[in-house]
Amino acid sequence: MRENAQRFDGLAEAYDVYRPGYPPQLFEALAGEMPEGVRCAIDVGAGTGISTRHLLDALGPKWLIIAVEPGADMRRVLSRRFRAVPNVQVLDASGEHLSVPDKSASLVVACTAFHWFDRDRFYAEAARVLIPDGVMAIVRNRRKPDPLIRKFDAFLARHNHEIGDFEQREKRKEPSVRELAALTAFKSPKSRTENWHNRMTCRQLIDLYLTRSTTSTVVRQKGLGFVMDELQQICAAERAQEPFTVAWEATMKWTKKK
Repeated sequence: MRENAQRFDGLAEAYDVYRPGYPPQLFEALAGEMPEGVRCAIDVGAGTGISTRHLLDALGPKWLIIAVEPGADMRRVLSRRFRAVPNVQVLDASGEHLSVPDKSASLVVACTAFHWFDRDRFYAEAARVLIPDGVMAIVRNRRKPDPLIRKFDAFLARHNHEIGDFEQREKRKEPSVRELAALTAFKSPKSRTENWHNRMTCRQLIDLYLTRSTTSTVVRQKGLGFVMDELQQICAAERAQEPFTVAWEATMKWTKKK
C-alpha cells in the first residue's frame, strides 16, 4: 500500500472537498456487530478522514479511532480535520503493517482503499490485531454506470494504459464473500448494499474525477487543460440540463475473527 500512496500527492485538498461520503446505515450496521470489550477501531487507508468521521458518528465518543494513512499529503489533511478530536489518533502506517499491538482492536475497516493493499498481508494483519469476534470490514462506493460515466471512463482508458479492462479493474476493488469465507482466521462473512444518489453539475463530476489517481496520471501525461476540455466536451454532448442525478451503490462486506 505504501508504494501507492504517492499517487495521491497533491490531490488531498480536492479529495476532501469532492469525494462523497457513504450511507450512514452501513456504519450503523457495523456498529451493531461489535463485540464487547475493546473499544478501538482502525480505519485503514483513511485518506482525508471521510470514513473516519462516519466511524465516529456510528461508534460514539467512547471509542478510540486509529486512522491509518501512509500518504503524507492525505495525512496532513486528515490530521488537520481531527486535531481537536481527542479520540482520533492519526498513524503513519499501511494496511500491511498496521503498527499496533496484537489483539488491540475490535474493528479493522478499509473504505475505498482495499484495492491498494496486498490482500494476503492485509488479511494477516487484520487477524493479528483483532480480538476474537472482532470485525474486518471492506466498504466501497461505486458509481452506477450511465452513458456519461461510461464515456468518462472510456476516455481515461484510452489515455491511461494502467487501467486496462475497466470491468476487471472494478472487480479487484473489493473481495467476494467467497474469498472472505475461505480465510482460515475468519468466519461468517456477510454483505450489505445500500443504493443512494446525489445531484451534481458537470463541473462537480469533473472535479470528482480529478481526485482519482487514474485521472491524475492522464493529467501528468497530457496536461490539465487537455483533460478538462475533453471531459467538458463529453458533458456538453451528454447533458442538456444540470444538475443531474448520479446513482451510487455502497457495499459493505465483513467477517469476524475466529
